[in-house]
Amino acid sequence: MSSSSNPPSNDASDGKDVSLGPACLVVAVVAMMFVCIAVAYMSFMLTGNQGPRAARALREQLIPWVDDSALSKTDQTAIIDELNDLSSKMERGELTSRQLSRLGIRMTDSTVLQWGIVEDTLRYVKASPGFNDEEKEDIQKTCDRWLRCASEGRLSMTEMEFAFQSAGLKEPRSGRLSLRKDVTDDQIREFHRRVLGICEKYKISSEPFDRSVSQVFHMLMEDGLAEK
Repeated sequence: MSSSSNPPSNDASDGKDVSLGPACLVVAVVAMMFVCIAVAYMSFMLTGNQGPRAARALREQLIPWVDDSALSKTDQTAIIDELNDLSSKMERGELTSRQLSRLGIRMTDSTVLQWGIVEDTLRYVKASPGFNDEEKEDIQKTCDRWLRCASEGRLSMTEMEFAFQSAGLKEPRSGRLSLRKDVTDDQIREFHRRVLGICEKYKISSEPFDRSVSQVFHMLMEDGLAEK
């Protein structure tokens, strides 16, 4: 499945976490998160036998990546169950080439699978005495609005990394985003400002959005399976 994302890997990182610095905003960076799936996709597109190869990529690469993510256990379980179901359908040859391609696009650039860093941010805000109740509620509502943005397929990995430029880190090997251990309230406020800017850019509704991360992932997979 073609990708511009970074490779998921369940191997431990050999180097230190790297800051999401300005360099990633100046040059067109090939995202590292799911390149292994892209390689598998290119391979089975050239050699045939598409479904089993795609299923192997999910089971050996993406599912372990999700299992090791910072997503809540509830969302992890639901997403892994869905990926296992999809991989079984792939192995049985139940999906068309078009469906495989559409699913690949949605999985390889999925900001939803990185949502653990957003949840860690909200936990930090809730626990910090530096934010008053109004600020905490405002940041929560903005992050819900951002999840709606992701559910509509508008949030790119580049924009997500931009939002966390000062507050987050990116693991060199896995491409996983994580909240800095030494993050400050001001860095979180800057993150909030950038998320608001992204939501305004795409004119995302500010109405309450009550879907979970796993429900949003399911929506994206259903859209990928639709023969349009």
